[in-house]
Amino acid sequence: MKLYIKFLLILTAVFSFSSCSENLEDDNTPAIQAVRNGEFFKSDQMSATLNADGTLSLVGQNPMETLEFNLEDDGIGVYILGVGSPSEAIYTYAGAEQFSSNVGNGNGEVRLTSVNTQSGVTGTFSFVSYLANNADSLYMRRGVIYQVPFGASLGTDTGNPTSNSFNANIDGSSLNPTSINGVANGGIVLITGSNGNGSIVLTMPDVVTPGTYTLSGTGATYSALYVLGSNIAQAVSGTLTVTAADAAANTVTGTFSFMTGPPNNFDVTDGSFSISY
Repeated sequence: MKLYIKFLLILTAVFSFSSCSENLEDDNTPAIQAVRNGEFFKSDQMSATLNADGTLSLVGQNPMETLEFNLEDDGIGVYILGVGSPSEAIYTYAGAEQFSSNVGNGNGEVRLTSVNTQSGVTGTFSFVSYLANNADSLYMRRGVIYQVPFGASLGTDTGNPTSNSFNANIDGSSLNPTSINGVANGGIVLITGSNGNGSIVLTMPDVVTPGTYTLSGTGATYSALYVLGSNIAQAVSGTLTVTAADAAANTVTGTFSFMTGPPNNFDVTDGSFSISY
C-alpha cells in the first residue's frame, strides 16, 4: 500500500487535486471526504442509491479511488462495520486491490443523520479496512458524507454511461474491463479501464484536439500506465491517437498502444476508447 499512496501523491501534484492541507470543513456540496491513512481523500463524483431490498448504497469516486458503502438499511441511524456485519465499507485504488471493513480486524461505523430524496444523504464515518488475508490495512478517519444526491450508480460516466467503451490487450490477452471511468480535473482528462484486477490509466489535456501524441509516464502531458496488484508500470514508449474530441460536450475518442518499463515490460496493444466524462 505504501507504493500506492506514494503514487497517489504524485498524481495529486500533477493533476492539481486537493492537497492534504485542505480542511475537512471546507464548504463542499455534495461531499464524501475523509483522512485516508493520514492523507486527505475527496470524491469528485458521488451518488446514493436506494436499493429494492431496502438497503442503501453510497459511492464516491475521484480519478484513482473509489469509496463505497453498502448499508443494511436506508434510514437514519448508526451502522456498525466489521466481520459478520451486513453493512460494509469498501475502498478500491485504481480498480485494483480492494480493502474491506468486513475482512480481518476491520471495524468502524457509518452514522447517518439525514436521508432525503430531495436533499440527499448526510452523515459521518470512520473505519479500518483490510486486504484479503490481512495483507495490508487502510483506515478512514473524520469521514464526512454531506448531501450526497440520489441518482444513477457510478462506475461508468454518470453523464452518459451508455456511450463509454474501452478495450485493450495486455501481452495478447484482452483487458475485458468491467469499469470504465472518465474524469476531468485541473485541466486534465483521466480515463480508466479496469477489470477489478488490473487497470489501464490514460491522461491527456481537457482541450485535446485530434492528432497523434507520444505517451510516456506519470507527469507527462500524455501519459499511460498499467496497474496490476502492487505493480504500477508506466509507459516508456507508445502513441495515443485522438480521432475525435469535443471539450464543450466532454467527449473524446481514440486509440492507443504502449510498452511499459522493467521489471515487467507489459505490451499494451489494440487500445481504443470512446468516453463521455
